[in-house]
Amino acid sequence: MHMSLRDSKQLKLSYKIMKRYFAIPVLTVLFFSCQQNNEPEILYSNAITTLASPVQLEPDSTLVYLEDYFVNPGKINSVIAPDSLEIAKWDNNILTIKGGLQNPIAEIKVYLGDTVLSIPVKANRKLKYKFSLPFADEYTSLSLKGNFNGWNHKASVLQREGENWVYEKYLFPGEYQYLVVADGQEILDPFNSDSIDNGTGGYNSRIIVGKLKDDKPYIYGSKVLEGSIRIKSEQKLDGILVFWENHKLPDQFVSNKKEIIQIKIPEIARTIERSHLRIWAFNKNGLSNDMLVPLKNGNVIESTAELNRKDKHSFRMYFLMVDRFFNADKENDNPVDDPMIMPQANYLGGDIEGVSQKIEEGFFDQLNMNTVWLSPIGLNPEGAWGLWDKGGVVSKFSGYHGYWPAQSKAVDYRFGTDEDLRKMITTAHENNKNVLLDYVANHVHLEHPVYQQHPEWATDLYLPDSTLNTEKWDEYRLTTWFDTHLPTLDLENPVVYEAMSDSALYWFENFEIDGFRHDATKHIPEVFWRTLTRKLKQRVMIPENRSIYQIGETYGNAELIGSYVNSGQMDAQFDFNFYDKAITILNNEDNSMTDLASTLTESLNFYGYHNLMGYISGNQDRPRFISLADGSLDPGEDTKLAGWTREIDNQRKIGFERLAQLHALNFTIPGIPVIYYGDEIGMPGGNDPDNRRMMIFDSLSEDQKEMRNTVAKLAEIRKNHMALNYGDLRLIDVDEFTMTFERKYFDDHVVVIINNVSKTKNFAIPGASELKVNFGSKMQSGNGHAVVSVKAHGFEILTK
Repeated sequence: MHMSLRDSKQLKLSYKIMKRYFAIPVLTVLFFSCQQNNEPEILYSNAITTLASPVQLEPDSTLVYLEDYFVNPGKINSVIAPDSLEIAKWDNNILTIKGGLQNPIAEIKVYLGDTVLSIPVKANRKLKYKFSLPFADEYTSLSLKGNFNGWNHKASVLQREGENWVYEKYLFPGEYQYLVVADGQEILDPFNSDSIDNGTGGYNSRIIVGKLKDDKPYIYGSKVLEGSIRIKSEQKLDGILVFWENHKLPDQFVSNKKEIIQIKIPEIARTIERSHLRIWAFNKNGLSNDMLVPLKNGNVIESTAELNRKDKHSFRMYFLMVDRFFNADKENDNPVDDPMIMPQANYLGGDIEGVSQKIEEGFFDQLNMNTVWLSPIGLNPEGAWGLWDKGGVVSKFSGYHGYWPAQSKAVDYRFGTDEDLRKMITTAHENNKNVLLDYVANHVHLEHPVYQQHPEWATDLYLPDSTLNTEKWDEYRLTTWFDTHLPTLDLENPVVYEAMSDSALYWFENFEIDGFRHDATKHIPEVFWRTLTRKLKQRVMIPENRSIYQIGETYGNAELIGSYVNSGQMDAQFDFNFYDKAITILNNEDNSMTDLASTLTESLNFYGYHNLMGYISGNQDRPRFISLADGSLDPGEDTKLAGWTREIDNQRKIGFERLAQLHALNFTIPGIPVIYYGDEIGMPGGNDPDNRRMMIFDSLSEDQKEMRNTVAKLAEIRKNHMALNYGDLRLIDVDEFTMTFERKYFDDHVVVIINNVSKTKNFAIPGASELKVNFGSKMQSGNGHAVVSVKAHGFEILTK
């Protein structure tokens, strides 16, 4: 459907409004192709500053925020949607689209003058699912809480329908866990025999929506030619869409003969230092994986040596807590003098200068990490706050962690100065390292000037029933306070989100940082994220031609997590669902690896096969993985209390083996591997604050040294293989105890084997005879195949 601003009085008015309020000129650069070999003319525009995130259609109607893509949507002349879709409304830069697609993927065309830009649009994948519980008159109220509703039972209330209680919801195909809340009591669904370990000592009911078997087409790069590429599919394809940057290539650029597709790279790509091809294909079985091919002046990048630290898919991230990393400057040590604070909850002296020193010493180079994420360094309050009073332990806390902002635009003096931060960033960049800052937008401390001067900017501490609105993570996720000394800001209020997004920009406008890690993302309304990202584009990214990466923290299902990942909000979030599943599977042989493979497939379907999601070894809010893996901690116990009340240390070799498996997965699947400081050596610990011990650099055990060497080698393999940065993933074989998958990028081929059984196992890998092992497994090759013997609780990575 074609909708033009000139054809509608309503749209003329919208256009005038947009013209009035978007005075910033769109930065558009037009080039004309050389018309060689009758190549169609392509007009290139950078009006969309990043690769346009696909629009995912909903069952009924879908909102498309034009400001997600265009800094100046007032320049848009018209929008053309596929014939089967209807642009039902265009108001305030938001399109309302209705209808469905005939194919799994298509394009929305946006016209800016003579330039046409393309936004991919994917067909609706949701299926209607009906819960029906024949409880009759047994209960007076029934509801559901599960990963499909953020574990908020108030969002899914069942209604009486004869003898049954029913609830209907549209769900994406996949696995869902839930509990029934019957008259306030949480129970398993007695009418569903399928249940699953919840990872914390209990069980949840489980349903499968749609089919888990993934039989969609798989495409991969097979050959790089002069000015073109070839890709292959193992299934017959019904269609293929190729985008160069944000322009769909005309059909003349794509030759599709049998299962071999040849794609011509447009001549105009030679004028752009870094551009990309994106490719999707489809047939009756569904939409293929997406391919992403980076280009340098129109030539396919075939070696990681041609990548630089701004190529986000090549990030290898290290997360450190500044106060707990390295103390280089004793003069800024200033622990809170209060007997109510236990030593592990006080400042320990780490500082920004300590990070600089470790960069200069080559600590991160030895680990082959190229991106350093710092915990928040903004000013935190003086004194003791909060309270732990459980199990005979009583303690308050200092703000050593940085997550209680008392000012939004000042470096905490206990960590250093502005000049220390600038020096650290300069040192990092000189050593080809990115620097991300952790930023807290959701809340401030009671001492913060914003709250002192504008208490009305905070949400209400008390609910209508007079109970405290604290830690209501799911029921009141946009208003709940984290604690009584941490007011949550009302970031749906335009006055508040405009002011606080300006505060966030301070760090980019005054320091050459490369991005943010955003705390508590799901507790903040989307309008704040859209406002912040739009301002970053207008004031930093476009005028400075600066690459910025934003990653958020959200606990929830893939749909909720993914709702914040798009061109108008964030590049990525952390995939906690994969991490949680890995804890459950890798640490317990009774759980099946097929569940981990299903979770991985679900993530790839949601976030894409070339996503920028963060895949963690652990974080500051979780017990150390190794202490769960070696049995030092029971997943069903209070792991915070365990950290307060007993010494937790490395116990068994199997803890290191299982942690090594997690690292191997994180460094070989799509996304960005993230090491939580200390996990590279297997530091033990319970939950907060025991998981935040001072970093150990010396006097390592032999097991810790071996772990560090393993992690460094995994990061080196990732660093040196295009297949692990831009390759496509295909599962080769999965069973109860093992998982084998491959990554392919043209001539680069990597195979990953995970053996989660307590004995050595042989793996037959077709087409792998030219590959070699990297972690000591025995391998025999012949007839194009390889047989690899992988040790118990081990892994292997085969490379060329």
